[in-house]
Amino acid sequence: MVIPITEDSSSSSSSSSDDDFVVLKSSAARGQQSDDTITDAAAAEDDDADLAAGNARTKQSSDDNDETLVTMRPSDNSNHSQRQVNTNSSSTQPTQTQHKQPARPRPKLQRSSSTSINQSLRSIYNTTNQSFRILKRQSSTLIESINSNLPATPTGWALSALSLCSMGLQYELRLQKELTAPPIVFCQANCGSRGVLNGRMERLYSKLALPTVVSSNNGRGGGNGQSSSNNRKSSNNNNNNNKTLKEGIFSRTVKPSLFIGTRGIVASTAAYALGSKQSDDAKKVKRVREVMKMGADGALIVLDWEVPLDTSSTNNNNNNAANSSIDNIDIYKPNSITKPIILLLHGMNNDSTFGYIRSMMRTATDRGWIAVGMNLRGQDGLHQVKNTTPRGYNAGYTGDLRGVVEQLEYRLKRRSDGVNRKSGKRSTSSNERENNSNVQEEDDDYIGGPIYLLGYSLGANIVTKYLGEESLHGTLPKCIGGGAAMGNPLHIHSGTIAFPWNMLLGAGVKRSILQNATSLRKHHEPGFQHAMKKALLAPTIGKLDDAAAPYLIRNDSYPPYATRIGFKDGEEYWWESSSHRYVGHVSVPLLKISAQDDFLVFGQFQRKLNHCLENPNVVVVKTRCGGHLGWQESPPPSSGGGEGGGLLGGSGSWSDVAVADFIEALLQIRQEDREKRLRLRRGTVNGGEGVDTSFASPKVMSRL
Repeated sequence: MVIPITEDSSSSSSSSSDDDFVVLKSSAARGQQSDDTITDAAAAEDDDADLAAGNARTKQSSDDNDETLVTMRPSDNSNHSQRQVNTNSSSTQPTQTQHKQPARPRPKLQRSSSTSINQSLRSIYNTTNQSFRILKRQSSTLIESINSNLPATPTGWALSALSLCSMGLQYELRLQKELTAPPIVFCQANCGSRGVLNGRMERLYSKLALPTVVSSNNGRGGGNGQSSSNNRKSSNNNNNNNKTLKEGIFSRTVKPSLFIGTRGIVASTAAYALGSKQSDDAKKVKRVREVMKMGADGALIVLDWEVPLDTSSTNNNNNNAANSSIDNIDIYKPNSITKPIILLLHGMNNDSTFGYIRSMMRTATDRGWIAVGMNLRGQDGLHQVKNTTPRGYNAGYTGDLRGVVEQLEYRLKRRSDGVNRKSGKRSTSSNERENNSNVQEEDDDYIGGPIYLLGYSLGANIVTKYLGEESLHGTLPKCIGGGAAMGNPLHIHSGTIAFPWNMLLGAGVKRSILQNATSLRKHHEPGFQHAMKKALLAPTIGKLDDAAAPYLIRNDSYPPYATRIGFKDGEEYWWESSSHRYVGHVSVPLLKISAQDDFLVFGQFQRKLNHCLENPNVVVVKTRCGGHLGWQESPPPSSGGGEGGGLLGGSGSWSDVAVADFIEALLQIRQEDREKRLRLRRGTVNGGEGVDTSFASPKVMSRL
C-alpha cells in the first residue's frame, strides 16, 4: 500500500493543495536523475499484489531500478490527462530520457465459478431463513390470537360449527341463485306460413317451449307413439280430472343442486360416478348383453340392452305369466322390435357402465323405450370382451356406428308389402295399389322404431358426423328419427386442451392401449410398433394423437364409406374428424346441449356454433351450469314414472329429461303426421271431398 507522504513534497503540497496529483518521490542511490512515470492509483487494500505486478510491468529496463514511483489520482474536475514532476538534482551527469507509458486499466479480478455459486447459495439460504423466521413469528402470533378466541365449552364449539355451516350454506344459496336461469335456445326463426325448411322444427319448438297439458297417469311415456282411437275415447273422461300443466323444457329454469351442480368439475364427477338406482329394476327392465361382429374388419362391439317389461302382466297374481312375458322378449330376430330404440354412445375413455349412460337408459326405459348402450371397440366396461383388431376407436371413424344401425334396422318390425293400410287387408286391385303408392312414399314403413342416436362428448362428435355423412348423400336410413349430442366439441383439436386435462385424457388412452396390448402385438409392422411406443411415452393427448395418427382407422365420407387406414399427422386427423364440417347437412332433427362452465369443450363449441345455426334442423341449447355432461339439477326431476327422483334414483340430470322430452315431441309429431296422412288417404279414396290438405307435413331438407 502506497502512503503519499514525503519530505521533499511537503512544501510543494502546502502551496498546491488543490492540485490533482500526489507525487511520491524517493532519492536515488547513485544520484542519477530520471523521469518519473505516472500511472493510475487508488487501488483497494485487497488488490495490492495485482497493483504491484502492474507497476512492475510499467518500469523501463535501465541500470538504475530505484526510480521514483509516481501514482496519479485524477480528480473529478480534472481537465488534463497527465502532469510531469521534475526532481532537483545536483548531479552533473546527464539524465536518461524515459518515454511515458500509457495508463493501463486496472486488471479485473476473475473469481472462480465455485466461489460465485457458494455466494449465491449462501444468499438464497439467508433469504429463505429470514423468510421462515418472519413466517414463524407471524404464524405464532396468529395461533396465539386463534387460541385466545377459541370457545372453551362444547356449546361454544357447537355454535361455531353452526355459524361456519351457515356461512357456507349462504354462499352456496347465493351461487345457486346466480346460476339458476332458463336455457338459451338457438334455432332458425319462423320463416312464415310458407316456411319449408323448418316447418317441422317450428312444431317441435312449440312443443318444447310452450306449456303443455299432460295427464298424471302418463308416467310410462308415449311408447312408440301408437295408440288406438278407442282407447283414447274411453280414457278421455277419466283423464279430464287428472290433467296438469307442464312447463316446456326450453322455458323451464335450470336450478343446479347445492355443492354439486354449482361447480362444473364436481357436477361432471357426479355424472361419471353416480348412476340411477337399480334396486327394483329387475321387475321393470330386462338387461341383455350382445356382442356384435363388424363386417369391415371383424371388430367386436358390445351392446348393453335394457328392454322395458310390460307392467300389465305384473298386475296378475300368477308368477308364471310374468316369467313368460320375460322369456318371450326377443331382440335378436329380424322384424321383431316394435318399440322405439335409443342408441347411446359414450365419451372418451368411458363405457356404457358410467353413470350418465345408466341414468339416460333408465329414463328411456321409464318412458317405455328400448335403451341400447353401445361400447366402442376395446371399451368393454366389464372387461369381458377384448379388442380383436389392432385398431382402436377414434373420434372420426363412423363405420362401427353405421354397422350397428344397419343391424338394428333389420330387426325393426316392418309393414308387409301389398297390405292396404286403410283396411288392413292385402290389396288385389292394381288401381288400389296405384292410389296408395304416392302415400306409401311419404308414410312410415316401420311399425317398430324409430331409432334415435344419442352421443356424449366424443360419442356426440361421432353421431353428428354420421348423420352429416349419410344425409349429405341421401343414404340415411329411414328408421333414423333424430339425434341428440351432449358436450360436442364440434372442432376436434387435442392440442388445445388445457392442463391437466390433456394429461388425464392421454393417461386414459394409454390405459386402453395397455388393456388391448395382446391384439396390438399382432400387428408386426415395425412402424406400427414404434408409433405405439411413442404414443405410450407421449405426455399429453395431443402428442399421443400425433404419434398414432398414421395408423388410426378411418372411413371415406362418401358412399360406400370404405374403411381406410392412417392420417398424415395429428392436424389432418383432427380436421377430418371434426363434426362441424358435417353438421350443416344433417337432415333429421338434432338437439345439441352444452354448458357454459364446461371446462373441456365449450370454447371449441362456441367458436363453431355458426355451423350449427346454418342448418334449420339443428337446435342448440346452452345452459349456464352443468360442467362436462353434468347438469345435476335441484330438486332432481322425476324420470317420468311419477316416482321421486334423486341423485342416486330416477334421473338427477336435467339433460336426461330434456332429451327425453325432445324424443317424446318427435314421436308425437310422427304420430300426428301418420294420422293426417291416413285421413288424407281416406279422403282421396272417397273422391277428395271435404279434405284439408294444408296440414301435410313439409319434408325436412338439409343445407346442400
